[in-house]
Amino acid sequence: MTPRPDPSPRAGVLQRARGHLMDLTPLRVSRDFRFLFFGTSVSNFGDEVVAVAVPYQVFQITGGSTLAVGLLGLAALIPVFVFPIVGGAVADAVERRRLVTITHAILAAMSGLMALNALLPRPFLWPMYVFTFLASGLYTFNRPALDTWPARLLDHELLPSSNALDAGFGTFAGMLGPVAAGFMLAVFAPAGVYLFDVLTFLVVIVAVRMMRPSPPADEENEVSWDAVKDGFRFLKGKRNLQSVFLADLNAMIFGFPMALFPAMARTLDPARQAQVLGFLYAAPAAGAFVATLVSGRARHVRRQGRAIMLAIVVWGAAIVAFGLSDVLWLSLLMLAIAGAGDMVSGIFRLSMIQASVEDRFRGRLEGIGMAVWATGPSLGEVESGVVATLTTPRISIVSGGLITIVGIGLLGWFAPGFWRYDAREPVP
Repeated sequence: MTPRPDPSPRAGVLQRARGHLMDLTPLRVSRDFRFLFFGTSVSNFGDEVVAVAVPYQVFQITGGSTLAVGLLGLAALIPVFVFPIVGGAVADAVERRRLVTITHAILAAMSGLMALNALLPRPFLWPMYVFTFLASGLYTFNRPALDTWPARLLDHELLPSSNALDAGFGTFAGMLGPVAAGFMLAVFAPAGVYLFDVLTFLVVIVAVRMMRPSPPADEENEVSWDAVKDGFRFLKGKRNLQSVFLADLNAMIFGFPMALFPAMARTLDPARQAQVLGFLYAAPAAGAFVATLVSGRARHVRRQGRAIMLAIVVWGAAIVAFGLSDVLWLSLLMLAIAGAGDMVSGIFRLSMIQASVEDRFRGRLEGIGMAVWATGPSLGEVESGVVATLTTPRISIVSGGLITIVGIGLLGWFAPGFWRYDAREPVP
């Protein structure tokens, strides 16, 4: 006799709550996705650890120059714009396992060299900027292949779930990584952080090599300037895809105050600057991780453009509150809320691109998207550093958050179709 379901209200509440939890279906249905997911999660952890070590080292070497930290964004500006566009064309034309293996081997060697520099009695400043230039370029060169790979392994309806999974565990690494970095910087110094990063790259290489080969979808695809231009031609006239990029640029250029975190850490708690800095970097990732934990309904959201716009408004408002706060716990809470908004926006940005672009163009469109998404934070670091130098860090943060909210309002005015976008009919 089949047992009857529990009709109690409590059972109904629990069932609805479970429906909002992270959807693990992609991990169950695809062996290759499991390996890819594990490798990228480990890689994200190493990236987040190093992302704290580099600005911390620059801040220490320069005697507390906020402008010097902000210039790290300038060092990354050209590579994060150029490399992913080329990387997208390469991703569409070559076998992806080989591409990912080679790029991660180079990144491991670079982190090893950074460890050697950090071990010097007086570490050089210029390697910080060279490393930022090359590592940012290789990272963004690699991302189109990694970010579009799940679309080859899973059905389209599972893509929001796979994006939430990848982002969720990536942000868990981003939440734990900066805290671990703060501890490692205090105990083992920067050299230990860079050596740890080398190990994470080796783990990624092993995981990717255990996957099945992933040859190009179209044998006629080639790495050429014409192939790159084809990606931009595909984007022409695609108002919804263009709006995805514009929405993110608006948030990242004006509402991305990461370059000011060392200065804010010193203001909030001068006695524990390194530890507080780690918490500041971890807080947005913590909020993003919580957002992914309750992302189970993401694949049922149809008005994805609307979700992106509202999430970016949340980001901007939280950044304003962070800039006004003098209390550490409130500052961390506001950064966590900002991170949650950014994560919701990111899940649907990537889902819109994956669903509305045919496979032979996915790498190139993801490359263009990565150029936009990586250029925005780099410009944001420069913008916030310059404005903070001309005024104060707080004025820079608050004004940037307000401009982000105004920018989303303007996007809704000029691109009303983006607000009405329906995932059931993915029109680019």
